Amino acid sequence: MARRRRRRVGDRSRRSHPRRSALVRAVPDRHTLGDCASSGVGPAARGAQHSRARDAVIIAHLSDLHLGYRAFGNMEQGRNVREADVARAFHQAIQRILEIAPSVVLVAGDVFDRPEPPHSALVALAQGLQSLRKALPDTPVLMAAGARDTPAGPADPGALAAFDTLPGVEAVTATTRSVYYSRLDLNVVLVPHRSTIQGPGPLVEPNPDARWNVLVAYGSVDREESVLLSLNSADWDYVALGHEHFRRELVPGVHYAGALERVGATPWEEAAEEKGFLTYDLESGQVRFHPIHGRPVVSLEPIPFEADRPERLRERVREVLVEVPGGIEEKIVRIRIQGLPAQRLDLLNGVLPEYRRRALHLEVQLDDEPLGHLGHPTQEMKPSTRLASRLAEHLAGLLERQG
Repeated sequence: MARRRRRRVGDRSRRSHPRRSALVRAVPDRHTLGDCASSGVGPAARGAQHSRARDAVIIAHLSDLHLGYRAFGNMEQGRNVREADVARAFHQAIQRILEIAPSVVLVAGDVFDRPEPPHSALVALAQGLQSLRKALPDTPVLMAAGARDTPAGPADPGALAAFDTLPGVEAVTATTRSVYYSRLDLNVVLVPHRSTIQGPGPLVEPNPDARWNVLVAYGSVDREESVLLSLNSADWDYVALGHEHFRRELVPGVHYAGALERVGATPWEEAAEEKGFLTYDLESGQVRFHPIHGRPVVSLEPIPFEADRPERLRERVREVLVEVPGGIEEKIVRIRIQGLPAQRLDLLNGVLPEYRRRALHLEVQLDDEPLGHLGHPTQEMKPSTRLASRLAEHLAGLLERQG
């Protein structure tokens, strides 16, 4: 990805021949959203939006909401606890956005955790959009579908497409779409996942007549075959990316916002990562991170198994769990044990149930690699080793419950 070259503020003399990338096949008819009516909003809110429009164009950039995500099987009032956590993080973000009152809200993919989300996920998204439309009627919301939002059948647009019918909402699920907002002199191009995997690849270009050009895309720039690699960031005032759960800046003005919650298959990798969303000021180029407080995930340092002192393992497990700052109550916790054969997991009988009742989820993983390879707490085991340790732990738990 080429490094972004800043244009002078107010410079409307765009390139006479805007450089095309291999990102879009076609740009559909341009949509124009003029000034929206401000019904239902008090004078103070309207004044804040009008002042903001004169002074700056602020973008709120979210991604990887994964509404409907479920894990661990813990239920509360008939609902998966982790699904409720993810919805709660989303509503936290909505409340923070209402305080910021940005010019536009962008969501770069994986709005839902799967193509056929549960009804509760649809309700969560609808409630969030309703809050935005009621309090900030002049602030459009634009969403590009990610892989999790995209059904396998090419003719199926997916559940996200239903939200494309709402006023002030663009939910793009199939082909690339360009949307121009005359009030902001802002052009937004949305590139959903499906448009990047169906050949020929999409063609994306900025609008040379717009003061501001913003790209919203879902994908990875680290894969050699990714169409995002051909993106020339100099053509865009901001590039909002989704797919990666970690927040990072590729070059100035090109950002992954990261997920709002720790929703990956291995949440331990994200234990130390603060979650949230970004805002970006197109005028000044200032980017700000807004943290969202989700359920804590704790990844403990590996415990070496001493074959000549097997009883020591039980003591060490208790010690490391007691030493967790703030305790393990209602947290997601992982213990790693180095060098313990799976058939010796019975050494932990009688230790784990007490702590499992206190934590939301307590996972024990076995690793037979040398301890020196485990210095970094986020390094993951091989899938086969991880699966074997989980099966062994599950069997040990069954035996323990059976007495």
